[in-house]
Amino acid sequence: MSNSSETTTVKLASGDGFTIILDKQVAEQSSTIKNMLEVSRGGSSAFTEALTNEIKFPEIKGKVLEKICQYLMYKHRYADSVDRVPEFGFDLEMSLELLMAADYLDC
Repeated sequence: MSNSSETTTVKLASGDGFTIILDKQVAEQSSTIKNMLEVSRGGSSAFTEALTNEIKFPEIKGKVLEKICQYLMYKHRYADSVDRVPEFGFDLEMSLELLMAADYLDC
């Protein structure tokens, strides 16, 4: 695979087998993902994920990872907005799982 600094997408995989391809800039709205994809000086990396541009989250369900990715796109889109930002909606049933995943991903 090509160098991670040249790659513009990231593959995120949930614990139940779902995968999501996301623009790297969007994914890096999460500090955790950004740190995992960071390549240190000299071209070597502390994480394999930076070399493959694939991150597996075995503890996060697919529906939760999908909602997190939707939020990352929302956050990226409205980051510099001066207009009124629309509310980001989600099902209350998944609140706890979303909270735990968002805390882990720091987003």
